[in-house]
Amino acid sequence: MNSHGAAGDPVSPDLSAERSNLDLPLIALWSVSPERKTQVIDDTTSGSIPRPLYYVLLLASGGIAAFGLLANSAAVVIGAMLVSPLMAPIFGIALALSRGDLHLLRNALVAEFGGVLLIVAFALLLGLLPFALEVTPEMLARTRPSLLDVFVAALAGLAGGLAMVDERTSPALPGVAIATSLTPPLATSGLSLAFGAFDGAWGAFLLFFANFLTILAVSAAIFILAGFVTRAEIGTRTDFLKRFSAAGIGLLAVATILTRQLIVTIDDWRLNQAIVTTIEHAIADNPGARLARVIYDQDANGSVNVLATVNTPRSFTPQKVDAIQHAIADSVNRPISLFVRCAITHDVAAAGSANLLPTVNLNGDFIAASVTPNVRLTEAAEQTLRELVSRRQNFDLLDVQLVHLPTGPVIVATVSGARPPVPSQVKLAQERIRQRAGDETATLLVRATTTSDVTAKGRVLLGDAQFSPMTAADRALQEKVETRGKTVLEHVQNTFVDSIDAAKHGDKWEVRAEVVSARVLQPAEVGRVAKELTALAGATVTLSVLTSNGLIVEAKGFTTVQRSVEEALARELAARDLSERVDQSK
Repeated sequence: MNSHGAAGDPVSPDLSAERSNLDLPLIALWSVSPERKTQVIDDTTSGSIPRPLYYVLLLASGGIAAFGLLANSAAVVIGAMLVSPLMAPIFGIALALSRGDLHLLRNALVAEFGGVLLIVAFALLLGLLPFALEVTPEMLARTRPSLLDVFVAALAGLAGGLAMVDERTSPALPGVAIATSLTPPLATSGLSLAFGAFDGAWGAFLLFFANFLTILAVSAAIFILAGFVTRAEIGTRTDFLKRFSAAGIGLLAVATILTRQLIVTIDDWRLNQAIVTTIEHAIADNPGARLARVIYDQDANGSVNVLATVNTPRSFTPQKVDAIQHAIADSVNRPISLFVRCAITHDVAAAGSANLLPTVNLNGDFIAASVTPNVRLTEAAEQTLRELVSRRQNFDLLDVQLVHLPTGPVIVATVSGARPPVPSQVKLAQERIRQRAGDETATLLVRATTTSDVTAKGRVLLGDAQFSPMTAADRALQEKVETRGKTVLEHVQNTFVDSIDAAKHGDKWEVRAEVVSARVLQPAEVGRVAKELTALAGATVTLSVLTSNGLIVEAKGFTTVQRSVEEALARELAARDLSERVDQSK
């Protein structure tokens, strides 16, 4: 016997061992059965063949993605990911490059990039149709890729490769399809071309290409590590590097571009945060003011144009906008041009202004935005004033603002009414505000505007006279009393009645007249008119005559509007104190 073994065997033991080693996997980090390897290779090879059904599925996937993007529907876009067969040729390219299978590589490249052209062209055609009206957030989200998208694609490629080679995890493939964004970026690229947005089209295609290269690299590594590639198929190191050189260079280039994009994105995020934080801090002392939206763009020279939409009860002054603009410029260290769009809103609760409830936490509870002490004082003042105004109904509260003077905080309340409030009313309101706000230094300043309510009958002197319900008999008697009162008063020489109202309170009548006279009417004259009206009405009639200088003439004497209001307020407070003491004694 010779050393070559059995008679006729031309192969030496050393050569047989070498061939056996070449047939072994290069690396096999986990056990995959030969049957599973054969099935995966067959499925990958079959899925990489560009058959008509493959392109039909691509058209369906591209159409679903395009319509989902145009309708801004994330659910429809996810459906397009599930239908898309673009993942299979990527695995085919990875397997072909790993094993040096040129036939599989040619089929997979034709299937992949033929599908890419088909989806982009189909989406371009759909974008030219009349129903493609506007750019949607779903489209914009795919035109600005970053390095984070590469990380997502790497994890998706890892999951997809594991699900491919291991039969126990193959049901995870639909989830992998959702995680890998392949068809939607291509559809976005086609739609962007239709809209003439070439930068957006390039950004969307770059997202697809980054996902493609990342999945390719990860899946190739999985095929090698899982033992799908033998030592003979891997060839020499030079051959292996040549096969993957194009993909490696492309992945490195894409990663470099996306890294720069990520840096730009981070810088843009920091700029946005600085702008938003500065504006919110600047308007924190404006009650009811809330920043709704900020958009901006950067000029080539580095300056930033900012448009801020603010929901606020009152417009900002140019000085206020200028102060915010300088604050933003100091924060970001760039020239800023700020434009503030004031959307006039007013949050009102039962007692007055309400602090906006902007969000709900994870417990389902409303979260009130925190407010500054100045806003808290202003809101407490407004709530107090609205309570007082609604109880007396003599004034309309138009506005409440807070200003700071050397003497301390000053609440400036703008009201309108038939007459200005008297000092005792302002004092009462100021005490209530100090009590509620817990600030004894707060001062109330009322800025009053006088209004006149006029109907076809004349100026309204008694609201009950014109707007309270009356029986037909009382309404007829009212007309007689008002007509007779005007006639008798104008019997006084050089006296003219501008308006007169008569209102019934129980079994008595109250008559109020506004006159213009060359002299001041005397109480005796007013008393005689009241007696005549009492006889006409068959009930007690009290008459008060108002002059243009604020003097009130009654049968019992003279008084003024301010004094009568103060006396009525004093009687009201005394009655309230008495009621409270009675309640406490019980």
